[in-house]
Amino acid sequence: MPRRKKLPAIPDYKGAGKEPDNLLVQKSNPLLSLSETGLTLAEFKILDAYLGRINSHDPEKRFIRFEKGEIERLLDVSQIKPDDLEKRVKNLFQTIKIKDGNKRKGFTLIALFEKAECYQDEDGLWQVDLGASPSAMEYIFNPERLGYLRYNLRNVVKLTSRYSYVLFLYLEQNRHMHLTWDVSLDDLKTLLRCTADTYKAYYRFNELVLKKCHEELNAKTDCKFSYEPIKRGRTVKAVRFTLEPLALAEDIPGQISIDDFPEIMPPSYDDVYDEEAARRDRICKGFDSAEFSGFTDEQLALLKDLGWSRKRESDIERFQADVDSFPDACQYATAAYLRQVILTAKARHPKDLFLYVKKMIENDE
Repeated sequence: MPRRKKLPAIPDYKGAGKEPDNLLVQKSNPLLSLSETGLTLAEFKILDAYLGRINSHDPEKRFIRFEKGEIERLLDVSQIKPDDLEKRVKNLFQTIKIKDGNKRKGFTLIALFEKAECYQDEDGLWQVDLGASPSAMEYIFNPERLGYLRYNLRNVVKLTSRYSYVLFLYLEQNRHMHLTWDVSLDDLKTLLRCTADTYKAYYRFNELVLKKCHEELNAKTDCKFSYEPIKRGRTVKAVRFTLEPLALAEDIPGQISIDDFPEIMPPSYDDVYDEEAARRDRICKGFDSAEFSGFTDEQLALLKDLGWSRKRESDIERFQADVDSFPDACQYATAAYLRQVILTAKARHPKDLFLYVKKMIENDE
């Protein structure tokens, strides 16, 4: 693919119409690891707006223009100062670490964008031209290869807390696997970058972070949830999240999605995916999630047999609250156990994945 040396005079995509908040963001799984970096909420919003603007199946068109005050609306300010804009844009050009489970064990360092041009129009509102860097394009375009999370930009554009933003992505990532689950308190603090002594006691972490995230997300996003501490003795060891099911999706005027580009994706793509996922689900309830793709029927059947005796009682009880059938709850619990093994195996040894997963289960790692 030829590399352009400078931004084109007329970007590939200009503006976002009257309803920029209704853009659809498709973010690949490796880009979700950016929550572990020092990017601020403002920079995440700019990145999400970029991802919502492009056609993720047309890498030849990677240049966009934020115009007519879009940057100001994204950052929720009436007028952004030049020094502050420069700081925000500069941070998008810093070297960041990407965790890519599809590559050898380790990490990848990239810059997200190649170049930015910022200038004010006659009304003093900033216009910003951005183009993804060549090294970032593999994580931005065709995200289906890597797995991705999809959400409406309007769900994050009004957020005022970085904690709320990161928690929103985490909750939505888990939605396709379950509506109720437990996460260890330490893992949750690490995810939200709340490892300082200030947050050591659960009540402080809850008052300073979780309660505020809960209020903001329930008020401003489609992600409605509740949470409760899980104690071992008198000590909180985990947090249980429960998501409300999403309402049936409605078409939003002006929303951009893959359906707007029928020439890019064969019409039968979703049908093929659903059929393949349904085939896996017939082998074991819960195998329809993306982690179980790529295995043969025989391999999935063997994994089910190996994982059956290692499923957790707590998972069985959790799933039995959502399904009427005890055998189905056992299948979902088995899938939950295997899903974690597969994710760990992908990070450690993506090649020969089935054999490595089988070895891990047999060794009960």
